[in-house]
Amino acid sequence: MPPADHATDAPELPGGILRFTLPMPPPLGHVHVWLIPTGNGWAMFDAGFPSPKGVDKLEQEIQPLLTDGRRLDAVFISHYHPDHTAFAGRLQRAFDCDVYVHEADWERMQMMNAMRHADDGSGEAFRRRFSSGWTESLDDHQFDGEQSQDASDSMFSRMRDAMKDIELPMPEPTVLQGGEVIEVGGRNLEAIWTPGHTDGHLCVRELDQDALFTGDHLLGRITPHIGMWPDQERSPLPDFEESLKLVQELNSSIALPAHEAIIEQPAERAAEILEHHQERRVEMLNAVSDGNHSVKDIAIQTFPKRAHDRMQLTMAMSETVAHLEALVEEDKLTRSGGDVERRYTLV
Repeated sequence: MPPADHATDAPELPGGILRFTLPMPPPLGHVHVWLIPTGNGWAMFDAGFPSPKGVDKLEQEIQPLLTDGRRLDAVFISHYHPDHTAFAGRLQRAFDCDVYVHEADWERMQMMNAMRHADDGSGEAFRRRFSSGWTESLDDHQFDGEQSQDASDSMFSRMRDAMKDIELPMPEPTVLQGGEVIEVGGRNLEAIWTPGHTDGHLCVRELDQDALFTGDHLLGRITPHIGMWPDQERSPLPDFEESLKLVQELNSSIALPAHEAIIEQPAERAAEILEHHQERRVEMLNAVSDGNHSVKDIAIQTFPKRAHDRMQLTMAMSETVAHLEALVEEDKLTRSGGDVERRYTLV
């Protein structure tokens, strides 16, 4: 049993599962790390965001659980974003544990790590492609003050600043494709491929308790960002929606996400998000019908509250084009042009 004073804000979970909340920069401000008891050890789902406060959290609250012969047996990574991968390599070095990640997101992890440490300018090029691909079509004069100073990158710069003094060794993972059932200390954990938020996003289902660890795939209040880079060939939205339908079919008893509250009816929540994206399609068709044809103009009509913040508008444009390209696949819109210059008209 964990110490009586272990710090978790979700103490009543099935099968002795524990939740720990690690800090990260705004707007989310936190990310959950889950510990699953496995015989004489633990499996971890997601590995937190790297910061000095995150290190303190690990040492003060999770480290006491790894005493008296109990060890960390495995770390499962939901996807490659840094608030989910941070301490995986560090933990693997400390405990010689297995690390599991989907093959598509392992490629992204390696790419981001290489670019982060590059000294030939390629790291900056990749950073801009990742975080600010749509800013090429934005005019500085529409933003005030610091918004004209590449503030589209403000969230990402806060994350980089928080990470810069932390040693982040890369793990040596076991690469998954989805569908594998991995036995860890008597617990059966099924890796479920749920692309959408990233190409290789994984959920993990604890089969004995029917608990579904959802990472960023299923969240209780907000919807995960489903967006496209300008040079991405196909919208991730249809894959995301198929992944939501899979969550409905699984009909797990509880979903344990990376952010915000536990989801007690995951199938119903998946249905709500599916309906939300259908409503977004209608809003964007209406925007095109009103005479808006560029990604920026459609995004501004669909997400008016984001129009005056460069970062928020960039993210809105990313989400907008994912929906627009899905509508092209559904033969409801036609597209001309490519990358940031693309334009959409009704069929």
